[in-house]
Amino acid sequence: MSKKFITISLRRFFILILLFMAVSDLFAVDHWLSLQRPTNRNLRAMHFEDSLKGWIGGDSGLILKTTNGGQNWIQQPTGLNTTVYSITFTNENIGYALAWELDNTPPNFYGTRYLYTTNGGTVWNNYLFPDSNFFANTVYYRDPLNGYLGGTQGKIYFTTDAGQVWNLSSIDSGLVFGFPVEEIKFFNASSGYAVGGAFDIAGIIWRTSNGGRSWQTRIVGPEPVNDIHIIDENNAIGAGGDFEYGSSKVVTSNSGFDWQYEEFGVFGIANSIAFRNPKEGWISLGIIDSFLVTTDSGSSWRMSAVPQQGRIYKIVFSDQRNGWAIGNEGILLKYNSSIIGINQNYSSTPSDFELYQNYPNPFNPGTSIKYKLQSAGFISLKVYDILGHEVKTLVSEKHTPGSYEVDFNGDDLSSGIYVYKLAVDGKSVAAKRMVLLK
Repeated sequence: MSKKFITISLRRFFILILLFMAVSDLFAVDHWLSLQRPTNRNLRAMHFEDSLKGWIGGDSGLILKTTNGGQNWIQQPTGLNTTVYSITFTNENIGYALAWELDNTPPNFYGTRYLYTTNGGTVWNNYLFPDSNFFANTVYYRDPLNGYLGGTQGKIYFTTDAGQVWNLSSIDSGLVFGFPVEEIKFFNASSGYAVGGAFDIAGIIWRTSNGGRSWQTRIVGPEPVNDIHIIDENNAIGAGGDFEYGSSKVVTSNSGFDWQYEEFGVFGIANSIAFRNPKEGWISLGIIDSFLVTTDSGSSWRMSAVPQQGRIYKIVFSDQRNGWAIGNEGILLKYNSSIIGINQNYSSTPSDFELYQNYPNPFNPGTSIKYKLQSAGFISLKVYDILGHEVKTLVSEKHTPGSYEVDFNGDDLSSGIYVYKLAVDGKSVAAKRMVLLK
């Protein structure tokens, strides 16, 4: 194999990667609006009590509060200079946050700095957590009295008196021991999950059925799980990944006794998962400027571009209309609620129609697109560039039920990502991406 051939192949490979990272679906940025950045620091923690009141935290002990849905923010003094990793509130006044103590001067305190407020953050008090070998990553309260801390060494602490006393949970580790806990969430007073693990070693799920007094562990994959969304008492989906193999998910349908692991096949590390409603969910990928989004309850996912090429590390929805995303350099996004009810016909695919991925993909210059109809209708199949400009109409006629295939030739187009969209009787029902690589 010649050096010239290798060079061309590598160039084509990197062009392909860049094209996939550049943009995902045609209307991606419509879903999220960029708000004015309240800081240039990296943001990692967020909690919204309702559609108006919220808190975000990040580098150098930063905690900011909004009372108007993120339009304006007020900085709240914490007296800390390390990153705030987690924030949660049980009501608009009582809240908790975490930071790490990394003091290089005598007496060299190390461990978790636990913050609490009783007045909405106007005053944040804090103390050094008694376990000096424990660095907490997450604080979670399922009600005003019962809370949990998870972090290094696979330790989980619980409180039944709003943090006055902390108790170390019993961990049935089996072959699993010492992997850090990244997130904790509960479905009800008894049932909850903790997630975590370590790169290139294992993804771990901790499961409790007695309110967090004891936990059972499961190895669910080769890479850590960073966040989890609990759908109901039987179903949950976790998201994680690593630098080498990219993002992945784990899914259970029997209350966490068994898990199915699957790689998304995209670069980036899934670090936060949040659902706007039972069907539409979002995953942030952190190290790249993209989301993963599902509109079918997690059965399938597609990439979606982040506005301003931002790197997102946390997503929350306070309700079906209001959501926020934060990340590096103070980026702050708000879900565009004006599209709710407008583009929903685009987001979901009726069972009567199915649009398949083109083959081959990438292609040069020709590819085939298949689609299937269960009922008759007027069919439109069009191709758009990444800016949303129509470049070609492939089909515009009435069809009877059946399977169809149409060829697309991009000989007169430049390399790039294109989107083909299927509409039935004037209603958009599905869209997919394809890559022309010359």
